[in-house]
Amino acid sequence: MNNQKKTKCYSVRLESLFSISEKAYKATAFDGSTAVIPKSQVFGQDFDVQKSDAYWISAWILEQKELQYSNKKVRWF
Repeated sequence: MNNQKKTKCYSVRLESLFSISEKAYKATAFDGSTAVIPKSQVFGQDFDVQKSDAYWISAWILEQKELQYSNKKVRWF
């Protein structure tokens, strides 16, 4: 029985994602919106996306931020 809690994530296309500290990234979306995202809430790159970089970011953190994102592409980690 797998009782591990999974995290709902959205694939977010970003203009940039760069490290600003040991524990956080600064994410910039294509509309210019930015957010500081804890590294623990970024679950890696979505390599299916072409033409831009996209990252799997937890849904609950995105809902608290002003960052532009789409909730069309979901994955559980």
